[in-house]
Amino acid sequence: MGETRATIKDVAASAGVSVATVSRVLSNADYPVSTELRSRVEKAAKDLSFAYTMAPRQARGHESKEIALIIPNISNPFYMQTIQGISSVCYENGYQMLLCNTQQDAAREAQYLQDLYSRRINGVIISSIAESPSTLAAYTERGMTFIQLDQRYDEDTGFNINYDSRHGARMAVRHLIENGHKRIAFASTPLTRWTRKEIYKGYIEQLKKADIEPDESLVFIRGGEGLGELDNYEVPVGEALAAQLVSSGCGASAVLCVNDMVAFGMIHGLYKLGISVPDDISVMGFDDIPFSAAFVPSLTTIHCPAYETGRISAMMLIDRLQSSNAAATPLNMNMQPTLVERRSVRNLYA
Repeated sequence: MGETRATIKDVAASAGVSVATVSRVLSNADYPVSTELRSRVEKAAKDLSFAYTMAPRQARGHESKEIALIIPNISNPFYMQTIQGISSVCYENGYQMLLCNTQQDAAREAQYLQDLYSRRINGVIISSIAESPSTLAAYTERGMTFIQLDQRYDEDTGFNINYDSRHGARMAVRHLIENGHKRIAFASTPLTRWTRKEIYKGYIEQLKKADIEPDESLVFIRGGEGLGELDNYEVPVGEALAAQLVSSGCGASAVLCVNDMVAFGMIHGLYKLGISVPDDISVMGFDDIPFSAAFVPSLTTIHCPAYETGRISAMMLIDRLQSSNAAATPLNMNMQPTLVERRSVRNLYA
């Protein structure tokens, strides 16, 4: 049984006041009541996890036509492609989409979920940064419906749509090896998200398959420390990783970056250090965002169908919201990546 939502009547009963008083206190900070009464009402609302909203409640039996999307980084064009896919399906089905940008902040993500629950938004597509599924599980028990995008958890029984990132990484490393590269570095933001972990696993697996012993000195990981709330932190992180790679003297002839934004920063950082791509070192990206083809040099990368994934995730969510079968069988979808060859990888055999 799902958790019953608290009502304004529950708050009034708990505080020992009228419904009208609760409404006035929670909707108007200037309403003339004593400090003690205001505190009592606010405490009752907090204890009951009740958040007052000025938006009119949906009439009984009337379907809400709003869904939400929670993403970690709106500045990454990869997510913008996903948003376009979701919004197109919403438009076709008469839904409105609320966009929540967590800026890689788990506390902000948790607050968004609480706010959406309070606003009676039951359908959410989420690319979570949380390392545990416990919060989503708790809201699922309360009646919310989630499609997890680009994230999975061990023993997860929810609805997921992801990319076969491990296979994509194997393709990337195989392409570098086929072009004569043996010392292949890996550059990434922290391996806290499922996708990044999968890319790293694919990198290691393909090296071993080619009888190349993985070398920890070729793995470079860096977070966005010192960058504040800068949305596009991945580009400066890529620059910092370039400096680390060069100063390490690791002798890498190629580097696989965890995504295209990090790859852009890597190439720019190498350029500032007087190192040419691909003449001196090859750089491989991951995602194939629109700028990849226009970058100089144009980026060899792994294409992940972000727009199509956005469309499918929205169709999955709307279908679940409109379905009378609340206990639908969980579904995990893996979208297949493809290799896109451009000009950032040098063939050492040529």
